[in-house]
Amino acid sequence: MKRLLIAVGLGLFVLSPAARADDAPGAVCGLTSAPFLSSSDGNVLIGCSGGVSEAAGNQLAEILTRILQKRLDPQLVLVKLEEVDRVTDGVARIVDDGQRQAIVQSLVGRPAEQIAITAHLAVDDAAEFAKGIAAPLTMAGWQIEGHQIRRAASRALDGVHGVAIVVRNRDAAPPKALQLKNALSAAQIGSQLVSDPNLPADAATLWIGRRPVLTQN
Repeated sequence: MKRLLIAVGLGLFVLSPAARADDAPGAVCGLTSAPFLSSSDGNVLIGCSGGVSEAAGNQLAEILTRILQKRLDPQLVLVKLEEVDRVTDGVARIVDDGQRQAIVQSLVGRPAEQIAITAHLAVDDAAEFAKGIAAPLTMAGWQIEGHQIRRAASRALDGVHGVAIVVRNRDAAPPKALQLKNALSAAQIGSQLVSDPNLPADAATLWIGRRPVLTQN
């Protein structure tokens, strides 16, 4: 059993290939026997077994540090990790049966809403991925504006990767935008709120952009 000194804090981070290669596939980490055992300088001790390398331990410390510093929602972190796990080069993004059911179950019994859906024109899998999300929305009674998924290469949204819900003001998003975000989260599809001051106050557009970019900080 190896003890790693983890500095308090956190953020989303992907272990580098070099760090992962040094670690055994059965590596497990958890809190020490004393609940949140900490030292006087605010550090937390966790125990790791299975041959966790010092490099991997340092990266775990950075992750925990940035999560706590930025006060990230742990559930959102897990959703993002699931999203990262699904992003594989050369494999199209899809919505599987379990995700479709999760979206429907999250919205059933709630007022049906209307949204627009736009898929990035230059991204091969964007339209099909958008259709995969639209299907359970319509099953839950939601309407897609214009009864179609638009294809566009929006200059304003080109830099918005992954899935986004575009509203006039993300800090005062309409209830349907928050409902949609929660439904996607239930299906382990990460999404972000994006502001567009040109939209009406009650409007919401689901944007399917380029694949999320996985970077190290």
